[in-house]
Amino acid sequence: MGLLIGHADFNGIANNQSLMNYQEDGLGVSVNRSYFSWDAPGFDGSEMFYAGTGSLELVEISRTNGEDFNDLDMQISSGWSPNGIGDMYLLIQVYDDGQLTQEFDLNAITGDYVGLVGGGFDRVLIGSYATAEVRDSHVSNERNAIAIDNLRAGTMVPAPSSIAMLALAGMFTSHRKRD
Repeated sequence: MGLLIGHADFNGIANNQSLMNYQEDGLGVSVNRSYFSWDAPGFDGSEMFYAGTGSLELVEISRTNGEDFNDLDMQISSGWSPNGIGDMYLLIQVYDDGQLTQEFDLNAITGDYVGLVGGGFDRVLIGSYATAEVRDSHVSNERNAIAIDNLRAGTMVPAPSSIAMLALAGMFTSHRKRD
């Protein structure tokens, strides 16, 4: 990330803390559940944003000042693969001024970093489902078990080798865990 305008590592979150309207460094992350402490596969063992028993709604990500994002990335894991690295089935909805502008189905691996680039959005809803079939139904109130860590907002400066991937992927990127 080039110019960083917000970073949430969730390391100050406490077990059983409400996840409604959680705020850290200018970023708002919210779901109607309480935090559950769990060492998610692919993560570093510190706290992350994870709802106990999963949730029946997508996790909402926004800026606390209401402004648009330029670029946003995060490390993701899933309670659907609690004992090791496994496949994830993500549903991502992108909004601007209350209007759904994009919706993505993304297959990823626990511990991956995923990102949205190109700006023009002020809210992201994201969830991880048990199967691709459940995710593909686009019924956002199915139980999901997304875990999020290292959420960053700013302006992405991609490595020269990833420029082609960004151009091909359009608005969405995914890459493996950073060293």
